[in-house]
Amino acid sequence: MKKILSFALLAFMSFGVNSIAFADDDDKKLFVNLVSDDLDRAAMAVSISNKVLSTKDIQVTIFLSAQGVRWADKNIPQNAYANGKTIPDMLQAFMKSGGQVIACKMCMKNVGGFEEDDVIDGIKFTGALSALFADDTTVLTY
Repeated sequence: MKKILSFALLAFMSFGVNSIAFADDDDKKLFVNLVSDDLDRAAMAVSISNKVLSTKDIQVTIFLSAQGVRWADKNIPQNAYANGKTIPDMLQAFMKSGGQVIACKMCMKNVGGFEEDDVIDGIKFTGALSALFADDTTVLTY
């Protein structure tokens, strides 16, 4: 009887902890800092962002900074990834699904050598700090 009671208590506690964890997903956020112009790293960053956005009720922001801003330049010819899509195509699909992409304007000018008019549609230029420092935010860097 003691074993059954212990097992029941353990099962109840496990269910309770998991229920609490799932209930808090609404407040969680993901901030992906894409600093690389490497195709594989960028594809991983966007793919993980898309996966989280489509399977969880979590707000996802991709921030393009340093060499990562080059993915936003619509004038640079891009190679396709293994899935047949370019990173700009993947970013646009991500934004259409409800994700947010922000580009660092200083990096665009100093690293990429381009301006706002050269950026693919849908990318924003403000809000990175508020997204990065929001409560319950997980940060990934690629």
